[in-house]
Amino acid sequence: MSQSCAIVSCQEISRVLCYCCNKNLCLNHLSNHRGLSNDQPNSLTDQINILNDQLNRLNIEKLVDDSRLKLDKWRDNSLKKVHHFYENKCEELDRYYAKQLRQQKKEVDQLYKKLSEINEKQDTIQEDSINELETMIVDVKQKINDIEQKLIPINTRPLSIDNSLISIGEIKIQGFDLKTLLSPYQTCHFSENSGFALASNDEFLLIDLNHDLCLFDKNLTIIKQSIWNYGAIHDICWSSALASFIVITEKSKAFLVNGNDLSIDSIEEMQNHLWMSCTCSNSLLYLASLSNAIIEFSLLPSFYYRRRWDPPITCKKDEFIKDIACNNEKLALIVAIFSDNIAHLIVRSLTNFNQLFSIRLDMRNLSYYLPIRCCPLKNNEWLVVEANTSQLFHVVEDGKLEGKLTYDKSPYNAVLFGSNILVIRTDATIHFHQILH
Repeated sequence: MSQSCAIVSCQEISRVLCYCCNKNLCLNHLSNHRGLSNDQPNSLTDQINILNDQLNRLNIEKLVDDSRLKLDKWRDNSLKKVHHFYENKCEELDRYYAKQLRQQKKEVDQLYKKLSEINEKQDTIQEDSINELETMIVDVKQKINDIEQKLIPINTRPLSIDNSLISIGEIKIQGFDLKTLLSPYQTCHFSENSGFALASNDEFLLIDLNHDLCLFDKNLTIIKQSIWNYGAIHDICWSSALASFIVITEKSKAFLVNGNDLSIDSIEEMQNHLWMSCTCSNSLLYLASLSNAIIEFSLLPSFYYRRRWDPPITCKKDEFIKDIACNNEKLALIVAIFSDNIAHLIVRSLTNFNQLFSIRLDMRNLSYYLPIRCCPLKNNEWLVVEANTSQLFHVVEDGKLEGKLTYDKSPYNAVLFGSNILVIRTDATIHFHQILH
């Protein structure tokens, strides 16, 4: 049976089948079609030629130089940190020798005093005193010789550099998976009941330990340590806008702790409130109070109050907010009903405080005193840790429970350190877990 020409407006009977496009054409349209078919490869050739020319015009040296600016900045910042560390050790060395010299100066002064006592009693024979003084002189002389001739032992280790500190090319970030959580690759032990607060930025982890603030690097090495005399710490969070940690205490106080030298400043605008939990999002700070209110403060250009939400918006009458955490313009609340042993993870929008989702977490025997903490993860996901029954809950962006795990010890707190380290704090240990991507 004959077919019509493939051109819609043509009523002629087709005479030819084009093997290039598998269309039936009449004789009149065959010539036009042949021209179009010839033009198409030519057009594709032109496009490829343009791409080839564009590729040949690329200035690789300029691209490399521009990209190296970021590496140069990293190098300069790293050298500053090495120099700062070196200067601190030089000062420590100065203090050591100054202390040794002060001690020997005291002993030399004692020799003068002893000699003066002997001279005052020249009318009596003091052979024992003279012998004692001679022995003292020999002892002090030996100590001074030791200082002069024997250098203080300085133990150094080569600076190890983790190759993963710099990644060139796009990093494929996969979802967090509790099933692939490895055993901790490093663990720090400390005395029990020393607190459970911790917070991190991309470089350091801040922990309260036995009335001290300790700044750890990713090798679990204490970089800086400072005495804390401002009461028990309820919570700590990191403010990227201020480049500082924010600390709230049981004494209704709030403090700024510098992320480099741990210098401490009081935040007067936030005093005299019993804050229980804190978290930051860009230049905003959110605090949960004992009355279950959530207050929003602006951090820049100065501290000032912005908004407040109270029950029953934050939680119902018989509920209690155990923790809050920010993650990409979202605020997570851990809300517990102790009488019914029920806990929910509720996630709200920071724009209008509307509830995005709520999920009930299967927790048994909730404790009023033991913590339930929420750790923000990548990809708008959350990790909830519950100390009383040692449970870990992984909740994904749409509010579904992705995984559940019983930890080998009671987890008091957890924080994501960088992109691939999960830090979990128990009553007497801090575990560093590598997250697989």
